[in-house]
Amino acid sequence: MDFEGKTALITGAGNGIGKSAAIRFAEGGANVILVDINLDAVTETQKEIAHSGRDHLTIKVDMGSLEEIDQMVEQSTRRFERIDILFNNAGLTRHISFLDIEEEHWDQIHRVNSKGAFFCMQKIARSMISQGHGGRIVNTASIAGRGYRRTSNAAYAASKGAVIAMTYIASSVLAPYDINVNAICPGIVQTDMLANILSLRSDESGTSQSDLREAMLEEIPLGRANEADDVSALAIFLAGPGSRNITGQAFNVDGGLIMS
Repeated sequence: MDFEGKTALITGAGNGIGKSAAIRFAEGGANVILVDINLDAVTETQKEIAHSGRDHLTIKVDMGSLEEIDQMVEQSTRRFERIDILFNNAGLTRHISFLDIEEEHWDQIHRVNSKGAFFCMQKIARSMISQGHGGRIVNTASIAGRGYRRTSNAAYAASKGAVIAMTYIASSVLAPYDINVNAICPGIVQTDMLANILSLRSDESGTSQSDLREAMLEEIPLGRANEADDVSALAIFLAGPGSRNITGQAFNVDGGLIMS
């Protein structure tokens, strides 16, 4: 992919899918803006990007704070003048059973996953429109938003369903400005988040983490979970020239778990 002269902003760039995407964008020639609430986590991403020789900016942002999102856009455009690509990837979850979800859990998850995702997309879309050069927005949703029964919790599933719906609407509204908007719905991804969920489920059920992991893998037709690179590869494609006529879509990357 050729991203020479482009600037890509990646939220949740400190680890997992966001880290993988940031490195790929830099390797493709893009200047990258690394956004995460944990700057220590971004250190490793920065080291990898330094090898590519691309310019980068790191910003600490709480994606549930509209004020900090505004500051992020202002700081980014001041440094690079334009944002061509948004990989709207930051999110959070936790393992909570349906009957144990409380208001504070719901608010914590939706504050970042749906509210934060929406306003990040909206504010960067405004910047793209003012630039007059079009742009690409790729949102990280989840197969949880399509009803995957092993989701970490129902509040998370609802937040990712919202991301899918917002992607559809945004793609229609922003199409006249030559801004493509798509979503990726990962299945099971080998990340620290998955490890934490398996640990909690193991404590609750008395089943070993290895047995729980094996049960999850047995349900996947291709028999393997995603690595972060499996998901970031699609983000790179959707941000690149080969997808110029693709918008308003939500793509599953899950080894065949959800057929939709």
